[in-house]
Amino acid sequence: MQEMKAEVRRLWERCFQDTPEFMDLYFHLRYRDELNESIVRDGHLVSALQIIPYELTSWQTRLPMAYLSGVCTHPDARRQGLMRRLLAQTHCRLHREGYPVSTLIPAEPWLFDCYAASGYAAVFDYEWEDFTPATADYGQLLSIREYREDTQGVYDYFDRKMSERPCCVQHSEDDFRVVMADLRLSKGALWVARRGHDVAGLAFCVPVESVCRVNECLSDGPDVTQALAKAACERAFVERAELLHPVSGHGERRQLGMLRVIHAEKALSLYARAHPDTDACWRVTDPDIPENNATFRLTQGLCRRETTDNGEPMDIKKLAHALWASEYPYMSLMLN
Repeated sequence: MQEMKAEVRRLWERCFQDTPEFMDLYFHLRYRDELNESIVRDGHLVSALQIIPYELTSWQTRLPMAYLSGVCTHPDARRQGLMRRLLAQTHCRLHREGYPVSTLIPAEPWLFDCYAASGYAAVFDYEWEDFTPATADYGQLLSIREYREDTQGVYDYFDRKMSERPCCVQHSEDDFRVVMADLRLSKGALWVARRGHDVAGLAFCVPVESVCRVNECLSDGPDVTQALAKAACERAFVERAELLHPVSGHGERRQLGMLRVIHAEKALSLYARAHPDTDACWRVTDPDIPENNATFRLTQGLCRRETTDNGEPMDIKKLAHALWASEYPYMSLMLN
């Protein structure tokens, strides 16, 4: 097992610009051999990725979600179709394991087109907003301390507020610990606001040049968000914050992640149950997963397979857009 782990790390060192410290963190806290999918050629590892399990809240339920991390191919083996082959075999594995969807975050803008060729749709966006904290003093209303000094009830609050988002990638308590380790490695901090003993807000902040970047902020209201941003800027000795948040129409919209339907029948059944007024017949095509090549009828809250080839043509990427584009899916605090 150590041999495979060491091989994957060596491949990372050839493919990525990550620091040794980040690789130490990833391969200690995140990597597992059983999560690895790879291609070996002539006895050497030439392409690999890790399948990280998450949950996605969508349509008033939680869907198992596979997040593909560290997708890479050895420089000497590129432009030979290996990434496409690796993704195809991963998709078949995920279908066998029952995942409705998989997601990933392209490391470079040009990779969006590469992953689109494997059925991924760019549906995860976020907004980026310049944020100048107000000068008001919230000291008598709120106490704000760093997480390392004030941990009680923090994960429970984080989990509850994340779960309130209608379409969002969720973080387990174990994953929260990984998030915190990565935050500390980036010389960032989690600021905790309280009213009395009760958590009222959280801000995950990283200093970037002359700005405090708030990668995630969860709060009971705008006043708490202002107070957290003000405290974070003061601690970082900067005057301005950059706030990342779900799409709301109040900031600059940017692409982040992509989603692929893995188990069409499961995804469509969940969608139909949440949208009982939908009446549609879709003929799905998927070059990677034969089981998805079928015609599905959605009516009266149910999804069933049809034997006919009639139906609106729907390739697997278009299906992801049809199901999720209007849901504004959101992900944050990923190791990307």
